[in-house]
Amino acid sequence: MTGFRVMVFGCVAACAAARVEATDLRIGATSVEAVQGPPASRTATVTVSWANGWRTAKNHDAVWLFVKTGKPGASLRHVRVAAAGHAITAITGPAGRLVVPDDRAGVFAVPGAEHRGSVEWRIQIVLDPADAGQDAARVFGVEMVHVPAGPFTAGDPDPAAIEFNAVFRSDARGEPSGVFRVTSEGPIDVGPRDGAFFYKTLLPQYEGDRLGPIPAAFPKGVAAFYTMKYEVTQGQYADFLNALYSGATFFRAIHGGRGYASSRGTIRQEGSTYVAGVPSRPANWISWNDGLAFADWAGLRPMTELEFTKAARGTAEPIPHEFPWGTGTAERLRRVMGPDDDLVTGGEADEARLTDSTRDVLGASFYWVMDLAGSVWERAVTFGHPRGRAFRGTHGDGRITEYGEATNDDWPLGDAEAGGYGYCGGGYYERGMQTSAFNPYSPIAYRKYGSWGGGPRSIAYGFRAVRTAPGL
Repeated sequence: MTGFRVMVFGCVAACAAARVEATDLRIGATSVEAVQGPPASRTATVTVSWANGWRTAKNHDAVWLFVKTGKPGASLRHVRVAAAGHAITAITGPAGRLVVPDDRAGVFAVPGAEHRGSVEWRIQIVLDPADAGQDAARVFGVEMVHVPAGPFTAGDPDPAAIEFNAVFRSDARGEPSGVFRVTSEGPIDVGPRDGAFFYKTLLPQYEGDRLGPIPAAFPKGVAAFYTMKYEVTQGQYADFLNALYSGATFFRAIHGGRGYASSRGTIRQEGSTYVAGVPSRPANWISWNDGLAFADWAGLRPMTELEFTKAARGTAEPIPHEFPWGTGTAERLRRVMGPDDDLVTGGEADEARLTDSTRDVLGASFYWVMDLAGSVWERAVTFGHPRGRAFRGTHGDGRITEYGEATNDDWPLGDAEAGGYGYCGGGYYERGMQTSAFNPYSPIAYRKYGSWGGGPRSIAYGFRAVRTAPGL
């Protein structure tokens, strides 16, 4: 900052260190410096660290960082970042890159060289002068996984998958003639026509209306995107609630129901602050609208059914009854719900042991996205409903309504059978639950509830958000 005059602002309650435990992601306390220009600006500086980071020839992980400002004890306001001028210094691990999307809702911190292991960086984020104001600032972060651009295959070669509403390439009579290759983000023809995208359905409200086309604007997974490495955790959701003004929390707080605490829920209030007893535990009891509000607040968006398939399978050819970890069974899976209702993460299930050959032990996808089956149900925007097909993939801008609702007009809001989204991956309900053909571990292509836009909150419902990748 040579040639600039720097002033340091105090930062107390609103800038306390944010410890978010997923794979030990930690966002340190935020310090803010005001720099007199031209142009005048404010810079937020934090230390960001996490375990088991990577960059390989196939893909990389990353952290999505976004900034909120506000007075201590008040609701926090989203701040756009500047288009340039940010800096990153490696303390442990590789050199890094900071990538800013066009809407400047946040910044991706990305390993810049081949790496596997711990990452610790000191990061300076220049705030947009028009948004920054003079209040205290806090940086939030979410671990992400990059899903590269490219075609992939939807469906499952096992004939039994058709009865679970897997998609297929149609023949002229509307019967299966193989799996379906998704090659571009262009429109997809849907119907009983030779070469078209199609699927069987008995109950359209659950499995889809079999109408189309799927428009070009609907994200299909061919374009690169980032997905959250894990589902939203209880610690992240508590942070979200703490950032809202009090009126919105009446709509978004998930811990008030009878039996919440005995059904894996650990979020509680201590005074006026929300606290998660087990911050790393997946946040269950999240409704679709809860998840959309979190995504909008974080500058992310919901994923689509096709993006779920791409994140799980990648570029691999499908195998019969394929789970997200690339095999047709769960025999070697060790990252399962343990007797304490937490995912087992030690021993064979230690993420430090994750390689392409141990994906089926760790429950990791082709791109090393974690827990796409067997933790909590994943929700995705469906191609099987007109409200879903109207989704254009817009991103949240960090601002939600006073009633705690997301504001994107193309997102299919609604918890009570409104339609536009569905369920993928299966979910864990309770100890000793009976395993079915699609629950708690659902093959990638199974979609018995792929277009069911209902189920407001449940012990086995969670959420995972994504973001279209900016140019790297």
